[in-house]
Amino acid sequence: MKSRIKALVWAIFRLIQIDAFFRKPDYHYVPDYFGKSAHKQMDIRTLPIFGELAGQVIRDGRCSLYYDRLFTIHQILVHLNSFRKTGEEIHLAEVGVYKGGTSYFIASLAERLDLKIRHHCFDTFEGHAATDINTTVEISHMAGAFSDTSFESVKEYLMKFENIHIYKGRFQDTSHHVQDVHMNFVHLDMDIYEPTVFALNFFDDKLAHGGVILLDDYGFDTCPGIPKAVKEFTETHPGYFGMSLLTGQYLLIKH
Repeated sequence: MKSRIKALVWAIFRLIQIDAFFRKPDYHYVPDYFGKSAHKQMDIRTLPIFGELAGQVIRDGRCSLYYDRLFTIHQILVHLNSFRKTGEEIHLAEVGVYKGGTSYFIASLAERLDLKIRHHCFDTFEGHAATDINTTVEISHMAGAFSDTSFESVKEYLMKFENIHIYKGRFQDTSHHVQDVHMNFVHLDMDIYEPTVFALNFFDDKLAHGGVILLDDYGFDTCPGIPKAVKEFTETHPGYFGMSLLTGQYLLIKH
């Protein structure tokens, strides 16, 4: 009897163009452009090392990135590991640290990969600065957004790692700390145009050949400043291979 009722309800839903599904733990509903074979893909959460470390920062509630975007970072660090010289220290930068979850993931993954890194972390720790809001570009972002964090709490969260340096303030005002540093990987997660376009231009001559800049929020319609910054940068800096990812990220690899 129950099965007949369910079938009748589903038939009515389909008639009025509503899809109904039983909820499955840890699943999201996604657009239908992933293909009918998407269910055959491996569950990246089960991968050794990655699943453990990504799950930890997500459970900590410190990371605004989920498994899909963290997996991109995982793949980049594995790439760097295969190209580095034995014992060579590599420098990484993250602009837009927020609560420190992505920084924790990067540092802990580097440890497990036996990567010798120096990780430079930048954030205002007070949300978007009013002077960085471009009212002709930004639609849904306001001054003070993402201010529910603090320098002190992030510093405490990351204190177990000796290879992390944390800088407080607008990147335009703190970038001098890495003025002479040779970078191998840069993660930009600032959501808005002004600091993003500044960071792209700043890191251009500091990025190693084969080095990577990964931008978050490129494919999100809530962050129109990011594709604008990328377009302007790539049009004037042809020495990069660029790729938009289904995760909403944008990958730049220096030739």
